[in-house]
Amino acid sequence: MGNNNRVALVRVGPKSLMKRPEGLENIIIPVTDVYETAEEFVLKLDLPGVEKEKINITIQPERLSIRGEAGTTHRDEASLLLREIGVKTYYREFNLGEGIQHQAARAEFEQAVLTVILPKTDAVKAKIISIR
Repeated sequence: MGNNNRVALVRVGPKSLMKRPEGLENIIIPVTDVYETAEEFVLKLDLPGVEKEKINITIQPERLSIRGEAGTTHRDEASLLLREIGVKTYYREFNLGEGIQHQAARAEFEQAVLTVILPKTDAVKAKIISIR
């Protein structure tokens, strides 16, 4: 695919596509795969231990933010003797450029993998030129 399709996800600094929010040094940055098709960008994030209800996805014109919390609870009648599995907060932020249909973005969550689909605008989709 040509360079025109790559304008929607902007790479910033040496850590492409990612930014750790200030003041959140104890945050776990989930591993992510980013795919590009002719029609959309697809992000797949590993969020082990996170329940669907504990995921927050926010999309703005220039930024996509994903936060998820995982943790264990013990039974009320039991006394906690050892805690090695604590509460974990996952956070990942992506800088977005022009070319994303924000209102059409969607997400799926299955087997601890969050999939975010960001459809491209017609302006950045690959065009096929026919030969006469």
